[in-house]
Amino acid sequence: MSEPKNQHIIPKCYLKQFVDPNTPPGHEPYVWIFEREAKRGKKRAPKNILAETDFYTLKGDYVIEKTLAQIESEYSVIFENKIKKKIPLAPYEHLVFCAFVAAMLQRTLKQKENIEHFIDQIVDHAKQMEIAHGVPHKTSLEWEKEKEDAHKLSVIQMIPEITKILSQMNTAFLCTKNKRVSFITSDSPAFLFNSKLQFQRFMGPGLGQKHVEVRLALSPEISVCFSWINNLRGYIKLDEDMVHDWNRMVYGHSHKYFIANSEKLKTRWFRRLPLDPVFLWRYLRHEIQQRIARFKNRKHYGKYKRTK
Repeated sequence: MSEPKNQHIIPKCYLKQFVDPNTPPGHEPYVWIFEREAKRGKKRAPKNILAETDFYTLKGDYVIEKTLAQIESEYSVIFENKIKKKIPLAPYEHLVFCAFVAAMLQRTLKQKENIEHFIDQIVDHAKQMEIAHGVPHKTSLEWEKEKEDAHKLSVIQMIPEITKILSQMNTAFLCTKNKRVSFITSDSPAFLFNSKLQFQRFMGPGLGQKHVEVRLALSPEISVCFSWINNLRGYIKLDEDMVHDWNRMVYGHSHKYFIANSEKLKTRWFRRLPLDPVFLWRYLRHEIQQRIARFKNRKHYGKYKRTK
């Protein structure tokens, strides 16, 4: 039996849900994959995109890829038999589903680059300390070695922890009302969002935060939202504007590509701000307050300089 060397960063079982329903008879089903910046789309079969050789392999050990494959296999059955038909999940099915979402948070190239960037910062700091104290570059070299498998190890180590957290959160499946609108996905499909952190740049969303949400589009018709404070459960229909705003956030959290079941795009997906009067008012009020605060600080600093 050949080992799984060609490993999908985003699983085929997930991508196949986003195939174009208008694929001509006799053709292999395909999705539309778009470059994030250029927004140019190509038709590609799910098996031919978002894969790399030995992306999860640890020195010839395929345990990570095989573990992910097992989760994907069980999830596929649950999605087809339950979620697609809008049937509540049994406890074990819910746990498997949480494990799948946990894996989708951890397994991406974007997450790999985030982890490696963090380690690079540690290495740079360690090197500066070693130079300052005139000691050999031992610690920095150890961290550089750790970087090689840091993402691979985090995938297998963090899935159980994140699964446990997700299983304790409220789970809502958000569904489109009709065929006129569809959810899109990306090469970084699962993401965290905290509405209370939108107007600051110092803290990112975390799973322990009261207002955090974990979002993931599951198909063009169904997405999932995990939350602590939103008392939403079961299958809930969204209007078209809410689906478009969800897609705006999916695009915003994408890394290099976003994916749809159609070549038709909506300009509103690429806006930085949602078309929501309440949100826009809050945003403008925040910006005005920030400008006033900066003006007062400059004025105070000017007085301080004159008195010196």
